[in-house]
Amino acid sequence: MSGPALFERKHFEHNDVVAWLILGYLCSHPDAKDTADGVEKWWLNGMEIRMDARSVQASLDQLVRLGWLISSERQGTGTVYGLNGDRRDKLRQFLKSTSDLG
Repeated sequence: MSGPALFERKHFEHNDVVAWLILGYLCSHPDAKDTADGVEKWWLNGMEIRMDARSVQASLDQLVRLGWLISSERQGTGTVYGLNGDRRDKLRQFLKSTSDLG
């Protein structure tokens, strides 16, 4: 699976809004890396959507499974998430194409 097909509705169940917010943040901050707690606190802070830690974690896990994020274990901090560098250009192209629709 690659490209926009990863964004089809069937791939994002109830966490689709959170996943979009995460990807939108990473489009603007492609080198950002953080734990699930940090993503919730810093990346998604101030968003006008109610989310809990479980939905953030589920979205991060889904994005890792789909290849958009990478995760790595770091001693002392736990799992750290960041954009898969191989997907950076595809993410920008996709988000640009969807913004052109509106």
